[in-house]
Amino acid sequence: MNKKFKLALIIIALTVVLVVAAVLIASLIKRDEPAQQTALPTAGVSGLVTDAPDETAEPSPEHVNTVTGTLAVGGDIVMHTGLNGEAMTDTGYDYVPIFGILRDFIAGADYSVCSLVTTLGSGSYTAYPLFKSPVDLAYSIADVGFNLVNTATSHCVDSFKDGIDLTLDVLDEAGLSHVGTYRTQEERVNSGNRFTADVGGVNVAFLSYTCDTNAIPVAGFEYAVSICTTDYLSGGTEIDYDLIEDDLAAAKESGADIVFVFMSWGTEFATEPSEQQYELADFLFEHGADIIVGGHCRVPQPMELRTVTDAEGNERTGFICYSLGNMLSCQNDQYTDISALVNIELTKDTDTGEAWISDVSYKPIYMADLYDYGINDYGWHYRMVDLHAAIDSYDSGSPWEFITDEVYRDMAAALDAVHEYFGAELDSAVKAEAAAETAGQ
Repeated sequence: MNKKFKLALIIIALTVVLVVAAVLIASLIKRDEPAQQTALPTAGVSGLVTDAPDETAEPSPEHVNTVTGTLAVGGDIVMHTGLNGEAMTDTGYDYVPIFGILRDFIAGADYSVCSLVTTLGSGSYTAYPLFKSPVDLAYSIADVGFNLVNTATSHCVDSFKDGIDLTLDVLDEAGLSHVGTYRTQEERVNSGNRFTADVGGVNVAFLSYTCDTNAIPVAGFEYAVSICTTDYLSGGTEIDYDLIEDDLAAAKESGADIVFVFMSWGTEFATEPSEQQYELADFLFEHGADIIVGGHCRVPQPMELRTVTDAEGNERTGFICYSLGNMLSCQNDQYTDISALVNIELTKDTDTGEAWISDVSYKPIYMADLYDYGINDYGWHYRMVDLHAAIDSYDSGSPWEFITDEVYRDMAAALDAVHEYFGAELDSAVKAEAAAETAGQ
């Protein structure tokens, strides 16, 4: 083989090697390009196709950083004479035993509230038509575990202006917050007609209104009571919507995450809301209320979670109980001995500031009155009991000592009534059973 031919072969071989090398290098470069591209920032860039996650795919959890608070809500404390007799001791009055199961029911809540349908004072104590109760009641309410008392009820002026002042002084001394009545014009203005509390990290503004004052005028001290009607002495049907709208707007502007409104309204002993209650509830929700809890009716009225729309068209979940009925009382009219302790779970996104009602349930309660059954040797006559636990004790064959067949029948009927008016689906025991069944499927 001559030298020229050898040289030609060498050149051809080198050319082949160089071509193969070039192809390999190009292939390696091609493989690296996507990895470099995915490292590029894509925020604000439209039409860029990368291997980055597709934003239209299932998102990560919407609320990553949240706090949750629980609010326990009780109904009306209606102080008829029998309760004072039951609470009397050698040194004063102790109502804690009458509250029975309530202390356990509210122990796990971050904040607990109820309504006071009496005034507090000293000397002679009276019931209907003008309520005045021992100051010891305030200390018992605090001892049970309540944090705030709504004082704007139909009987808040029963001891006139001095009674309002003394009631608030005593609540302060007992360590109870309050909303709805005021000692001075300055106190009302400075409060914005509301009380704001931290409920497990959720900022809740409490407002309160009454439609009447038991026909007692507040002339000269109009500021002292949060009255939402202009005809409070003659029917309480003309709603002052401007007042309510301004109060709700101020509550939201103050930074409230959730707005809770107590309402003393409706017709006594009516188990269905009036048209006025429906209309006013819609107005409250539309103008910023998240939770509405009614009283004054003495008996249960419906409760519900519902989607509400505000004046700007924004949707959210609202909760209303048109009437929780009596919490503590010794009335004998039908349904005046049944109520519930409502637990409302509130959640807040700490990144966005958005807050919402995340869960609602209730525990049925029953005011046992042994006088009704001629039982006088049990050591007490009035106790608030856990309705489910009382019924279960009988059904299990080991009834509590005072539960006769007649008491059992009345309790079973009471639970049926609770479910009829409040709705069985929000009963915590019913919800727990449904959850257990779902988990077992």
